[in-house]
Amino acid sequence: MTKYDRISTLFFVGLSIAIIEESIRVGYGSLSNPGPGLIPLGSGLILGICSIIAFALTFRSSSRESLQKKTINFNWNTISALVSMLVFGFLVTPLGFYTTTVLWMGFVCRWIARLGWQATIITSVIATISTWFLFGYLLEIRFPLGIWGF
Repeated sequence: MTKYDRISTLFFVGLSIAIIEESIRVGYGSLSNPGPGLIPLGSGLILGICSIIAFALTFRSSSRESLQKKTINFNWNTISALVSMLVFGFLVTPLGFYTTTVLWMGFVCRWIARLGWQATIITSVIATISTWFLFGYLLEIRFPLGIWGF
């Protein structure tokens, strides 16, 4: 299994190098005047650093660990979170950003994080209001309003 871990981490090191090269080619600008490659550059650097650390950690596995049978646990929460993000992307335009955010946060809090209803509602509303305040009010970014008009 360690062989496959090393191969996958090297793949991500190569992917991060490609992302970094392309973001430099596009132009990353500066923090005060960011270019289109600034966020991909940061993402590529973080991916590269994490991949190099993960690659180095594959050499630390003990002989006892390599003899143990490793199983892959199928996690429905991960699949549910990925699918819900995809659904969020499709619903954000017709329903509006704020409505979709409340619904998505409700789903994540209730069925993935297993919070109670009260905590789910409070967290969903606070997250949506925080998003509006930061992006809508302070940064003046316009979100899709959807069918409700808000």
